Amino acid sequence: MRKVELMVVLRTTITVVGCIVALSGCSKDNGIVTPTGPHGSQPSVLTISPDSGNVGTLVQITGANFDSGASVTFGHWVVPVVQFLSSTTLLVYAPDSVRKDSSYDIKITDLGGKSATKANGYKGVGPFLQAVNGVSRPGGNIGSTVIFEGESFGDLVSKGIAYFSDGSGNPLAASVTLPANWTNEFVITTVPSGAGSGPVWIQTPTGKSVSFSFTITQSATFSPSAISWTQTTSLPDSSQGHGAVFLTIPSGASAGNLVYITGGADGLVRPRTTVSYSAVTGNGQLGAWSSAANLPAPRAFHGAVVATGYNALIDTTVAGYLYVIGGIDSSGDPTNTVYMTPINNDRSLGAWTQVATLHSPLHSMGVTIFRSWLYIAGGATTGNVPQSDVFRAHIGRDGSLGAWEVQPSLPSPCAYAPLLQFGNVLYLIGGDTGSVSPGVNTLTASRVDAVYYNFLDLRTGELKNPGWTLNATKLIKPVAKHTALVAGGTILVSGGLYQGAGNSSTEHQYASINVDGSLGSFNGATGSHTIAGSGGTGGVPFFNHGAISYIDGSGVSHVVILGGNDVSDPVHPVPNTYYY
Repeated sequence: MRKVELMVVLRTTITVVGCIVALSGCSKDNGIVTPTGPHGSQPSVLTISPDSGNVGTLVQITGANFDSGASVTFGHWVVPVVQFLSSTTLLVYAPDSVRKDSSYDIKITDLGGKSATKANGYKGVGPFLQAVNGVSRPGGNIGSTVIFEGESFGDLVSKGIAYFSDGSGNPLAASVTLPANWTNEFVITTVPSGAGSGPVWIQTPTGKSVSFSFTITQSATFSPSAISWTQTTSLPDSSQGHGAVFLTIPSGASAGNLVYITGGADGLVRPRTTVSYSAVTGNGQLGAWSSAANLPAPRAFHGAVVATGYNALIDTTVAGYLYVIGGIDSSGDPTNTVYMTPINNDRSLGAWTQVATLHSPLHSMGVTIFRSWLYIAGGATTGNVPQSDVFRAHIGRDGSLGAWEVQPSLPSPCAYAPLLQFGNVLYLIGGDTGSVSPGVNTLTASRVDAVYYNFLDLRTGELKNPGWTLNATKLIKPVAKHTALVAGGTILVSGGLYQGAGNSSTEHQYASINVDGSLGSFNGATGSHTIAGSGGTGGVPFFNHGAISYIDGSGVSHVVILGGNDVSDPVHPVPNTYYY
């Protein structure tokens, strides 16, 4: 896994207003500019912010008539350094004497001995750990960047420790290399060498936070040029344009790895309401398919994603929230609905509800989730006209969606292009810039061989750059109506419509992800390493299929291809599924 630096926004921003040294009324000592001025007026204290926290928490005191040489005490303990910003604002770090559940009077004393006190102005509290890597069930490789998020960590790196486990129940301290990486509300560190799966937590002078279970993953390679595909349990019906998501239920009687299939269409492009799920067994085989609660209305060629504790901060009483976004309805027209249902810990679905409305009717868009944000890119609207818009919405703990926020647009309108996330990068892979009906197998001249990417600002979740970057290397062939997945540090592009798709000449295209976020050169899997070329599998050249990737208990990446249409016989989709 590529190392990624993560940050979050502080809920409170303190703006430090300095002065120019050359002006009268200012002095400079050890690089700190401090205004000076006469004392004598009675000081007063208005606010303490924050009014609770840890040892080393940066506290802003506001009031009136403060002197540049004023002293500050927390109870009986003098604060060693007072930063004078103005006659109305002081900054101090809560002293080492602060203890959990104890309250302290804040007293300001000027050079003339006049003082003002805020009774019980500050209360010591223990560190509160809210999330790790922005999710409920974090994981990562040794050396990968991790962010602890919460409250009351203190603002001094010397006053706290971030702990991992060594796999045997013993604490293992993680290094925080920069002072700026330890703040009252987030701590940035890396998974230390020797760490094993187990609890992680924050330790401070006021106590220990709650712990989160952290899973150590392996950096196993994934080589599409050397894999073999195996056919497994077919879908309940022949299908194209369905959604496919992967979900892990970590514990309980129904624990396991699961694949959910939503909607889809037959060979006449008639959408369905059906939803089914199957368990992924230890060797990669799919178990029998079970029916789940139907969609409120027929949908196909929609976006399908699932928010879980591994990619969002959600209510841990459910396994996840499943979203069906846009798609075509029973009349073949694109829709603007966004449906959501909770996935219960017994694998069943709750009631479907409409949680949002898209900015316009859309089908065949790219969708992904990262750190509690749902991203949508491109797609086609009424008349199959491709779009270039990119939007995001925040996912609430209860699965609700916030308002859509505009992000930097794609370089050109594009549909049938998967949107992927790896680390702090979003990728758009291939697609079609023309107005194309979703069910047809036309090899248009408007198919795309380009790969675009953009970086996420991990303070805000917004895309950093106003324009998307064109990757230096392109796909082997322009392709649309394909799937693209991240597996073992590799992007794997499967199936779709491309020159030679009828004989599966480039069934898989794959490239490694570089440390700078770009992709390496694309290569192709051939012969026995393709579904069509695997002896006895009955594989057909496929497009409009579904695909999921997952990592098994040994840290090895796997891919499952689910159904799809036959390039050579587009009125007869297939139910076939294959796994590696």
